[in-house]
Amino acid sequence: MFKKVFGIVVLASILLAACAPAAPAPAQEQSAAEPQIVQQTVVVEQTKIVEKEVMKEVVVTPTPGPNPEAVIPDVEPNAEITVWTYWLSPTFDEYIQSTIARFEETYPGVKVKWEDHQGTFRDDLNNAFAAGNAPDVVNLSVGEGWVAEYATQDKLLGLDDKVPQAVKDLYFPGLWKQQLVDGVNYQFPYYQGMAVELINQQIYNEENGFKLADFPKTVDGLPALCKSIKEKTGKLCDVRLTVTDLLSQMVYEGNVKVISDDGKTFTFNSKEGVDWLNNYVKMVKDGSVDRNALVTDQDRVGLDLFISGQAPFYQTGPNLIREIRSNNPALYGYLTTVPAPVGKSGVLSKGLMGMSVNASTKDPNASIALAQFMTNPKSMVDFAKKVAIYPGTPSSYEDPFFSEPSAAIEDSAKPLAKDTIATYADIVPTIPNKAQVNDVVLQHIQSALFSGVDPQKALDAAVAEANELIK
Repeated sequence: MFKKVFGIVVLASILLAACAPAAPAPAQEQSAAEPQIVQQTVVVEQTKIVEKEVMKEVVVTPTPGPNPEAVIPDVEPNAEITVWTYWLSPTFDEYIQSTIARFEETYPGVKVKWEDHQGTFRDDLNNAFAAGNAPDVVNLSVGEGWVAEYATQDKLLGLDDKVPQAVKDLYFPGLWKQQLVDGVNYQFPYYQGMAVELINQQIYNEENGFKLADFPKTVDGLPALCKSIKEKTGKLCDVRLTVTDLLSQMVYEGNVKVISDDGKTFTFNSKEGVDWLNNYVKMVKDGSVDRNALVTDQDRVGLDLFISGQAPFYQTGPNLIREIRSNNPALYGYLTTVPAPVGKSGVLSKGLMGMSVNASTKDPNASIALAQFMTNPKSMVDFAKKVAIYPGTPSSYEDPFFSEPSAAIEDSAKPLAKDTIATYADIVPTIPNKAQVNDVVLQHIQSALFSGVDPQKALDAAVAEANELIK
């Protein structure tokens, strides 16, 4: 029993000794009975709560500024207007349609209907005016005198007092002031042309005795040239009279004073007028001009004659060279150009095309806005990039397109265009009852051309009859 109790006591002592902590090594001699104090550093971790400021991004859509192309004020809301163009479809359908779409975005609510009229344009327009349903906006030929003709009949809207000065300043001054009637402008200058003589080098060449450098520099040199071409090649010239605006042609080509300063008496039966008419009489007598081309009122007649390869030269703008390339590619390789001969007035030309507004339109401001938009600097640059036409807006020529070199014949005039177009001016005075007077002049000029009437007598009779129309 003692052994058992003793064993238990010994076992407990061993266990207690095993579990007791070991005594630290003394740094110095200490009393065995002195208590030891152990210091401990307790690190307390603190949790810091950081409040994050949440930034909420707010997207603000700026209010769009005014469209820079919207320059005509007080456009009628929800206006529906019609525009007619001349010989632009189908070649330029995409351009015209995209321009109209851009216009409708610029002037929201306005809707535009477009029609293109071609060979029957004048008849269609005259009939539409007579029926009271003419288009609100119409593309008229300035070169043919159509603007002045319709303006004198009170069919077009005067623009000077309806268009802001800043808008007028977008155009070359000479073009804005062309075709004035009683000092008032009736058109926005549309696309312009640069007159050149297209030369068919299959006919006009050195083998036949013709050098490009010898092409006449003035209009009065044409009769001798055409006579020589007929004698050497059998081909006829397709020289053309502007039969819808003969007094203007007299002014530019012959430097003829066509009416007195007070506008009450016609004076085109002067020596200058007779000399001008004699140039054409001589060509008819020589049989050196195509008679149909000479007195047609359709400008396509002469062009078609040239495209077919039957004419030695044709005066037109470089824009029509592409049409020649499309319709007669074999001729394109034989084309070249020389400067068009200048008349005795020394002025190169007046403008080519304009956009006018119907005097009876129900939506005059919307119609003015469309006519202006189709002729504005951006629209004109876009058009020029598709065909060799030239803007009537000086700022358009700042586009690099006009300074880029090109090997194409139709683009050869681009670098010179701005300086040339800037000189264009209408030097023709206002002609009272212009359409009726022109009919009289045409009748008597044809009598001199085809019926053997002396040119002086023909013009004397024309002046007498025309004076009766303005008494």
